[in-house]
Amino acid sequence: KSGRQAGTCKKDAAGLEQETAEEEAPDAWDRKMDAVVKVYCVHTEPDFSMPWQRRRQYVSTSTGFVIDIQRRRLLTNAHSVHHFTQVKVKRRGDDLKFVASVLALGTECDIAMLTVEDPRFWEGMEALELGPLPKLQEAVAVVGYPVGGDTISVTSGVVSRIEVTSYVHGMTDLLSIQIDAAINGGNSGGPVFNGSLHCVGIAFQSLRGDDAENIGNV
Repeated sequence: KSGRQAGTCKKDAAGLEQETAEEEAPDAWDRKMDAVVKVYCVHTEPDFSMPWQRRRQYVSTSTGFVIDIQRRRLLTNAHSVHHFTQVKVKRRGDDLKFVASVLALGTECDIAMLTVEDPRFWEGMEALELGPLPKLQEAVAVVGYPVGGDTISVTSGVVSRIEVTSYVHGMTDLLSIQIDAAINGGNSGGPVFNGSLHCVGIAFQSLRGDDAENIGNV
């Protein structure tokens, strides 16, 4: 009798734990998305034929995310801030844009590190946790601010290939994860999450053409 009761208690505890996890999951996902920001960049490319002047400015939008609160660090793509004149970032659900500084550019790996000096930007923010290399057929989700709207976007898919790929921006061959989730303009620099809500990659390019569909690289 006592054994059956113990088993019932164990089952109830497990059920309660599962129920609590299900309740906390949406909140955890919400907090992760709050760490994803929209990046605004004014680019001014040099004119190599007339080096005493620059080409006309243009503006782009992309995505970035927080990786370190104490040191105030964000990551995005290098091509998102290539030849930058001014960089600003905006938090999810906020209209206020904060001036950001580019600390480092990794052209070959297409990664840039940013920081924001204004302490208001970091209030209530949480850094994303980095995860291991995903496996084939593992489910992933791409979060960012692609074209087609102003609010944050989430697209899901699976890992379809892991191999060395040519990086368009850096003109180098490095390890890449191919996924079938949609990666559009503006998704660049956005985090890719696994089922444990760990960041396992950064969206940086996609293959487009008549014979290609939903081929993105992270």
